[in-house]
Amino acid sequence: MDGVSDVAMFHNTEKYHYLTVANAKFAFDMYKHHHTSPADRNIFMSPFSISVALAMTYLGARGQTKVQMRQVLHFTDVEEGHLHQAFTDIQSALNKPDQPYKLYMANRLFGDKSHTFLGEFLAAGRKHYAAELATLDFR
Repeated sequence: MDGVSDVAMFHNTEKYHYLTVANAKFAFDMYKHHHTSPADRNIFMSPFSISVALAMTYLGARGQTKVQMRQVLHFTDVEEGHLHQAFTDIQSALNKPDQPYKLYMANRLFGDKSHTFLGEFLAAGRKHYAAELATLDFR
């Protein structure tokens, strides 16, 4: 498939459709929040990159934090079991080596070195986002 066909495939598949709609809603929310005056006309941001970064942290969210993240990111219409795999598939399509463009995406998680992270969380970050965890001293 070519890049255009890959992206069109995602819009025609239900699990990708809901994620792309969620990402679009989140992008408009961010734009509305940051575009508050005429001086803010020149805004450059990558809503997809921000969604990916927050989805990586969403992997480890629980309780009220998870509920709030799900609402803000508009993941409420995305089936939980398909969410992270849909992100994986979209990133794979965007990063195919035979594309007429070169897109570099770098994912990384950072956590305090005093905290122990669950192996399941770390494995899911590697599987779905090719993201390793770097531990730092945040104090």
